[in-house]
Amino acid sequence: VNKTHPRIAFRGSMDSLEAALLLAAAEGQGNIRSQLEEALAYARYLLGQEVLEQPIVCKALGGLDEKQLRERSHRPQDFYGKPHFMPSPQDGKPLLLVNAARCKAREAELAAVTAFSDREGNPTRPDILRSLNRMSSMLYLLMIQEKSKK
Repeated sequence: VNKTHPRIAFRGSMDSLEAALLLAAAEGQGNIRSQLEEALAYARYLLGQEVLEQPIVCKALGGLDEKQLRERSHRPQDFYGKPHFMPSPQDGKPLLLVNAARCKAREAELAAVTAFSDREGNPTRPDILRSLNRMSSMLYLLMIQEKSKK
């Protein structure tokens, strides 16, 4: 792939996502850390499958399937007793690092939309788009869980 191809930008965004996940995992404790390590392994898997042009096998993230991730990320108050919130400096470094990783997952998803759309705008790798969306939801739920500890 040519260095100006959108797939290279996508791969760079995946590298940034991995770096953010590594930093967040290094600060995380217990269940949060293990779920961040799971997200890191999944990010590496996604990148490998993209490079090899192989399909993504969707699996549960954080023990939740796609439907459960969607339900919980849309209605966190029903599952974690905490509503949607905007992070603040008072939330602490572990939560803020998870938020940075969540933002990098969104950036990777947007880069994937550019890299994997045909001329009419139809996705050519909906499996990658869906997987990154799920990862971002999983990271958001980790933020909610971290916030509920406080």
